[in-house]
Amino acid sequence: MTDSSGSNPFEPKSTDSQVSPATSGDTIVPGVATPQVPIAPASRVDRRRAVEEFERSSQQTSRQRLFMVSAGILFLLVAVAIAWFIVSRPPSPDTPAPKPSPSSTEELQPTLLFQIRDDTTGIAVDNGLLSVGGPRGRANMITIPPTTVMDVATGGALPFGQITQLPDPNGSASALSDATGVVVDATAVLDQLSFSALVDAVGGVVVDVDTDVIVDKPDGTAVIEITAGKGQLLQGPDAAIYATYLAVGEPEAARMARFSQMLRLVLAKLPDDKTKVEAILTGLGASARATLPTSDLAAFLLRFRTDVINQDVTYESLPVTEIDTGGPAAYRVDNKATAAMMSDLLPDALRTPGPNSKVRVLVQNGVGSPGLNAAARQLLIDAGFTYVNGGNAAKFGQVATAIVVPNSKPESLTWGTDIAKSLSVPSTAVQVATSGQSIADVIVVLGSDFAPVAH
Repeated sequence: MTDSSGSNPFEPKSTDSQVSPATSGDTIVPGVATPQVPIAPASRVDRRRAVEEFERSSQQTSRQRLFMVSAGILFLLVAVAIAWFIVSRPPSPDTPAPKPSPSSTEELQPTLLFQIRDDTTGIAVDNGLLSVGGPRGRANMITIPPTTVMDVATGGALPFGQITQLPDPNGSASALSDATGVVVDATAVLDQLSFSALVDAVGGVVVDVDTDVIVDKPDGTAVIEITAGKGQLLQGPDAAIYATYLAVGEPEAARMARFSQMLRLVLAKLPDDKTKVEAILTGLGASARATLPTSDLAAFLLRFRTDVINQDVTYESLPVTEIDTGGPAAYRVDNKATAAMMSDLLPDALRTPGPNSKVRVLVQNGVGSPGLNAAARQLLIDAGFTYVNGGNAAKFGQVATAIVVPNSKPESLTWGTDIAKSLSVPSTAVQVATSGQSIADVIVVLGSDFAPVAH
């Protein structure tokens, strides 16, 4: 760069004193401009000493600069090492590990009630509670006997398979949720015709048929529709018949096993493309209904399909106890065993009492008088609680009603007080559980002091 005058500002200005030109004996450092300072004429020895002194000064300056750069690099490396150690070291036992915040738009363990109705009666003879996700990362399929008696929101009690005949599309899910304490997010109901279409859409399934399937014809004759045998290819109509079949004298568990087998095989053959699954579901027709959008149903089934293919599914049946009706087999939910199963398999789907979830109150008859539980049921429902039928207590002779709340928190005590008020029993009936209870949020054992007014 040059000055506007045309001279180089970094060149020494001329003076009256002259510098002797360098000779072959002078030391010249390449690339280093030697400052031209005015000096008095001197001998060659003096000039050489001056040059050597300059070289020593330059070398010292270079060493200082090199030291400063090296120190800076060393400091940076030490800082990086310290930061890496802080970030990567394992947390101490006293320091709680950070927990990821779940997305508010994605549930940890979504559930789906999948049902197949009989074309003739309209009863859902096949019922399975499906779930994906959860702490185990496994899918679950829990079959429900259709003759399990459950309380319905509209009042009274019905066999579970008959609840689907009610106008409320969420009726079955609500009843199952009240009985199990699990949030049932949605329901998908297919009749035999639409299930047949689903099977045909995946090209049929190969099944080990465990028994001859005998079908009654309109003329009164009975024929073997499907012959027992291993590795049989069943197309839609036969697959639907087999999935819903219960031979005379067979326990309900036999039909549930066939349904579980058929649904597993069908889901495994679904295409892995969501758009294609949506097209299959849309093509099932109006007789198939669901309480969630088709895209969401397709996404759920694909997640379940992945676990089926990976053999990462737990298959169970809802714990029930048989009711002696003198007629066809009927059941009621085994509350204690069901609570244990749900806590084990579906912990992230359990209902939490609070503003958005009703408090579940299990009621037991501690007196033995007929109809006592039913009378308490209506009073509790009217007060906004969820009634769970606990049947008879372990022994009769209960004098004072006991209302057992889970802990001494103000919220729990308020539940107890409100329940006592709704049942018209003294507030002294409220007790705090001495050990954890998971059967229901509150347990009520009715005593002889409970005297509902007859309507």
